Amino acid sequence: MSLYSAGTSYEDGVLLYDLYYNTSEKDGFYFLTSSFDPDSYDGQRDTFLGAYRDEANPIAVEKGRCSNHVQTCYNHCGSLHKQFTIEPGQEVRFNLVLGVGKHDARPLREKYQDFANVDAAFADIKQHWDTRCEKFQVKSPNEGLDTMINAWTLYQAETCVVWSRFASFIEVGGRTGLGYRDTAQDAISVPHANPAMTRKRLVDLLRGQVKAGYGLHLFDPDWFDPEKADVKPSKSPTVVPTPSDADKIHGIEDTCSDDHLWLVPTICRYVQETGEEAFLDQVIPYADGGNATVYEHMKAALDFSAEYVGQTGICKGLRADWNDCLNLGGGESAMVSFLHFWALQEFINLAKYQGKSEDVAKYTEMAANVREACETHLWDDEGGWYIRGLTKNGDKIGTAQQTEGRIHLESNTLAVLSGMASQERGEKAMDAVDENLFSEYGLHLNAPSFATPNDDIGFVTRVYQGVKENGAIFSHPNPWAWVAEAKLGRGDRAMKFYDALNPFNQNDIIEKRIAEPYSYVQFIMGRDHQDHGRANHPWLTGTSGWAYFAVTNFMLGVQTGFDGLTINPCIPTDWPGFEVTRQWRGATYNITVESPEHVSKGVKSITLNGEVISGAIPAQAEGSVNTVVVVMG
Repeated sequence: MSLYSAGTSYEDGVLLYDLYYNTSEKDGFYFLTSSFDPDSYDGQRDTFLGAYRDEANPIAVEKGRCSNHVQTCYNHCGSLHKQFTIEPGQEVRFNLVLGVGKHDARPLREKYQDFANVDAAFADIKQHWDTRCEKFQVKSPNEGLDTMINAWTLYQAETCVVWSRFASFIEVGGRTGLGYRDTAQDAISVPHANPAMTRKRLVDLLRGQVKAGYGLHLFDPDWFDPEKADVKPSKSPTVVPTPSDADKIHGIEDTCSDDHLWLVPTICRYVQETGEEAFLDQVIPYADGGNATVYEHMKAALDFSAEYVGQTGICKGLRADWNDCLNLGGGESAMVSFLHFWALQEFINLAKYQGKSEDVAKYTEMAANVREACETHLWDDEGGWYIRGLTKNGDKIGTAQQTEGRIHLESNTLAVLSGMASQERGEKAMDAVDENLFSEYGLHLNAPSFATPNDDIGFVTRVYQGVKENGAIFSHPNPWAWVAEAKLGRGDRAMKFYDALNPFNQNDIIEKRIAEPYSYVQFIMGRDHQDHGRANHPWLTGTSGWAYFAVTNFMLGVQTGFDGLTINPCIPTDWPGFEVTRQWRGATYNITVESPEHVSKGVKSITLNGEVISGAIPAQAEGSVNTVVVVMG
């Protein structure tokens, strides 16, 4: 109905678009204005483009003038036209102002006609991002790593924290609200740069968790926000059912088996970064009623995954795990059991720090059971890697005996990342990943691609070969491989994997990549597709957060803890060292890492302000500037 309840109007240099049925000053009005007095304007898209034309050849551009046409109904646009005569050497400066609201346009137009205000606003936004980015700055021998980590990757990660996955110029997306797993993973990367937004998203996610422990896969955070729950949107006459409270809570049949588990390490990361232990005691309601502290919410998540296991003790796949197209139902997901193990390790460390001995004992035993099940049922001796899971009929997915989907990235990387795999098995698994999944554009999600539909495995077998979840270079879990190799102490391999996916290194093949050289993408066409190397869906992907987290915490090795800062890098053997400036809990740490013996892993000594220390670096006084020297060897 918005097609017939929207319109444009023009007055005093302001083009105003309104949604007539939406009475909200915030949501119902949008404006375009400028510092110049327009010669002409258009508010109607069809008039601006012309009959049988599109954005490639608008009639207004061809004529050199708009039609001064605005009206109600149909499709709208915002176009302001001004003709300038510019003499040789002359400069002409103007600005365009795009905004929200009915009454703000004219005051803003007047304000920004003074270019001193424009310059000040630009300086403010630059300072806004400088303040965030300066929390972690690196100077290394890898120009692409420095360029991405010092600005672009954090910028993309925070964009994802704010917008989740539903505001893209590339695709409609088909949804609004927060994706549970998406937001939980995005938030793990930015608590140092934007702790307030991280905290807000964690509260949103905790409110979107049910008493049983699982998370609502996709939900509108306003549903459970007590300040917004009673605010009703404008009613549309179309038949769009308003969900009841019960409709907002999906059952186990629509539950993704991984969603809730990502919450645990992200909460731990937030507390480690900020020191806000009181957050763990904050009482937050469940989506389906009842209240619990944040700490109790974490326990509910871990307990759910311990309960919903198959006959072998491996976590059930349910509707899907992280791979939305792997629909195992009553089958079992290796990836989720490894994720469960990682979440357990993070929680056990938290419980130890909190002095909760009973929880330490309970969840240590739970972790031991998970490890035993994984090592007993998930290792493929012939292939030398971890399988992806089991179907509801008990058939293994991802073995050397199979001709399709023999080896998978998620299970092998998370087995190592989680700390579950031994050094020997971890090295074998990651060697197999390198041999079978690596390409010059990054690591494939699985190989060979599935070519035969099999509904016991899921929709992944019905996706074209080399596309998205079926044999593409799915970017999101690539950083898990960087972490895995860093944990194994193989810095050259970790950097090889990093460099392959890094958009910075693909700028010279833009005709193949067809995406920005500063944004990670959701996936790159795999070798089983004719467009191998083409990038798809930039910006809104969890790759950015994981790329930032993997590089800063594991490759460069600067990690926050509950009671200190640890530095344990894993770098290429040809690096002589690197430098990092890290702000943590109000203090600045200027860190110099030296590798005189050109090792990948191992710390020989650490000095803090000239004094040799062992273990973690304690938090220093707020406002202090500290010198840290790390010698590897």
